[in-house]
Amino acid sequence: MDTYRYHGHSMSDPGSTYRTRDEISGVRQERDPIERIRKLILAHDIATEKELKDIEKEIRKEVDEAIAKAKESPMPDSSELFTNVYSKGLGVESYGADRKELRAVLP
Repeated sequence: MDTYRYHGHSMSDPGSTYRTRDEISGVRQERDPIERIRKLILAHDIATEKELKDIEKEIRKEVDEAIAKAKESPMPDSSELFTNVYSKGLGVESYGADRKELRAVLP
């Protein structure tokens, strides 16, 4: 699934200094992956609007339960800090919002 980060990287990064509001708005209207899948599901009669809303409610409940469980759990040991964070040699490519401009190729 191809997606897009609508907001900045952090509280100090508004995300609008290196891209225009028109770009962000255009991507949200034309390429939002969740909305695209939702429209396809409805267009092909895979589910109804009500069924999708019910699924969203159930997912929100699951997420809220997972958040509560995480908050109640003890912090992991500091030896786990860098576990499963980075692997060399994956050849990751990063494209611009229009998928035409290759921005970086990492070794």
